[in-house]
Amino acid sequence: MNAELTMAAAFLLGFLGSTHCLAMCGGISAALMSGSKPGGGLTAKAVAYNLGRISSYTFAGLLAGTVGLWLGSGLDLLGLSLGLRLALGILMLAIGLHLLIDWQGIRRLESIGGRLWQRLAPLARRLLPVRSAWHATALGALWGWLPCGLVYSVLLAAAASGSPLQGALVMLAFGLGTAPAMLAVATGSGLLGRLPRQPLKRLAGGAILLYGTWTLASPIAHLVQPHAHAHSSEATFQCREPSHHDLHQ
Repeated sequence: MNAELTMAAAFLLGFLGSTHCLAMCGGISAALMSGSKPGGGLTAKAVAYNLGRISSYTFAGLLAGTVGLWLGSGLDLLGLSLGLRLALGILMLAIGLHLLIDWQGIRRLESIGGRLWQRLAPLARRLLPVRSAWHATALGALWGWLPCGLVYSVLLAAAASGSPLQGALVMLAFGLGTAPAMLAVATGSGLLGRLPRQPLKRLAGGAILLYGTWTLASPIAHLVQPHAHAHSSEATFQCREPSHHDLHQ
């Protein structure tokens, strides 16, 4: 998968998965709105919060790409790439099922990052209520580390890139994809409130399921092909052996 396609896919995942992001971060959006009058001040806080959040995603992508580069230098690069794509596809299926039928299996994965969040949560609470754009930026930067299966899935793609820069760009594209919905909620836009939430959630879940299936196709094909080639070679050898034997009679 080339860099441009990976970034485009990350952006679409962020955009389609915004319903999941709203469920995770809706409380913070409400906190941004509380005590602020509609207008420039509230908008500035909302933008600052999302800049902080996307910055954390980008830094996490940088780390993931670095880890992918380090692992690729010591392991079989093709095997590592296929393994990460396989894990990414499975995770996408889990997220799609969560959005489509409210399957809760993804929550178990999100609990893995709970220990880190337990350390960051007290710092985040000290920034509430949000009194300035700087507070909003810091809060967003901390909130970017909230355990989230959707974020984890894109981090796998960042690691699979095997490049710190590419990993950072993948997560940046993902963060930008989530921004429209998050900004709309934080600024009190009535647009999302008028849209039917459940149909949109199911539509996003179905689209992510399709993406997960497509992502799984490549590693599964690579796993199946060696066996197919082995059987083909064996069959060819068996077909040629009698003619070889006949030539020596």
